[in-house]
Amino acid sequence: MFRFMQIIRLVVVSVALVLSAAAREGRIVRETVHAVSLENSVSKENPDRKVSIYLPPTYDSSPTGRYPVIYLLHGIGDTDETWTTSWTRNNDGYWAIQNVMDKGIAEGKFGEMIVVMPDNKTNWFGSFYVNSSVTGNWDDFNSAELVRYIDTKYRTLNDPGHRGILGHSMGGFGALSLGMRHPDVFSVVYAMNPAIIDWGADLTIASPAFSAILKARSFDELLATKDLYTMATVTLGQAFSPNPNKPPFYVDLPFKMVEGKLEPDEPGFRRWRENSLIRMVDKYQGNLRKLRGLRFDSGYEDEFRFIPVNSRSLSIELTNYGVEHTFEEYNGDHRNRMWGRQGRLYSEILPYLWEMLKN
Repeated sequence: MFRFMQIIRLVVVSVALVLSAAAREGRIVRETVHAVSLENSVSKENPDRKVSIYLPPTYDSSPTGRYPVIYLLHGIGDTDETWTTSWTRNNDGYWAIQNVMDKGIAEGKFGEMIVVMPDNKTNWFGSFYVNSSVTGNWDDFNSAELVRYIDTKYRTLNDPGHRGILGHSMGGFGALSLGMRHPDVFSVVYAMNPAIIDWGADLTIASPAFSAILKARSFDELLATKDLYTMATVTLGQAFSPNPNKPPFYVDLPFKMVEGKLEPDEPGFRRWRENSLIRMVDKYQGNLRKLRGLRFDSGYEDEFRFIPVNSRSLSIELTNYGVEHTFEEYNGDHRNRMWGRQGRLYSEILPYLWEMLKN
């Protein structure tokens, strides 16, 4: 009898430990959200978008609890699952967002938040989170439709003061762009290595990508180059200078070939300039001042050289207009030092967002 009671106690303790561990873990839900904003696009994008949502550890056990929300935006060529998948590159460990959140919450680095990760990959690599007459109205989807869906279905603290936006690379551009345009939706912005598009470093008229696109006659020809800059340039064109009447790529490029040399071409050149976040500061300076928090960073060794160059220029322009912000450069490349036990998401970025959004 004594032996039987010991076994029962062990079972009870084991179950309690399992339940306790489970209570300290959040979970990922992946949903399909229909976007009216993306219906009937020229590029035939799927308006049914995948969205991954991290729900914090107490979400299920505290049915009246409400939580701040972070919208987490991915980079070019990625999807929402980039954030929810652990992987390794060059011996660097990349944790899924669930691991980062669970660890940070358990260790008191930051508190419980809902994290929303929408899939913004277009049929040609990425939306840049802007409205486009070719790929659809991605700004409208992310800043209005998606936010409304999340606030309706999940127990969010559904006001701008408890809603932040965070992104990497193309997603960093998206976080800055959406924050600039919609301070009534997102009150705190953080951009990691943001792909700020302006002329400089390795993004100039000298880039071979423009010549390659002007010569190509199909998407297959561009894919055959296996050149990221060439493929990304078409992506940028569909976002910044779309032309529904100009197949096969449906873009007005910023340059044209004249007697074997490239020179600026309108309206593409003007429209690319208009989508430079640096040049948008003047137009949106009032909105920028409404933000509760604005931060962005850049790695010294980013392989896309225009990113640190243009990030510095953006910081200078914000300073010139008296817009409060923090810009930090650090010893890293485009992706390393972000995920993992000592990554910047865990140690710097999520704690900052929590401090800004918790009250």
